[in-house]
Amino acid sequence: MDENMLRMQQEAAERVRQMQERARRYVSEEPPGPAPMDIPASPEPPPCKQEEPPSPPRRGSILANFGKDREQLFLLMLAVLLVKNDAPIELILALLYLAM
Repeated sequence: MDENMLRMQQEAAERVRQMQERARRYVSEEPPGPAPMDIPASPEPPPCKQEEPPSPPRRGSILANFGKDREQLFLLMLAVLLVKNDAPIELILALLYLAM
């Protein structure tokens, strides 16, 4: 019984290591270029009159640094996937806590 439990723990640890490695590779990869059979992009529209640039987010804004930290984005995407798959709320809240 103890040997079986130890073996299962080792297998679980190895799966976690493999998943972390895959996640690191996925995050570090450049997005693939367009496939050869993709529909060509439409030509750019003629330039319009200039609009004012959007104002920068306030210092205390939640969205001020959104997208700058890849690990944070990864945790948020994982939380969204877990919500869609009816995961326990405690797990989702823990991931969101780690992301902040």
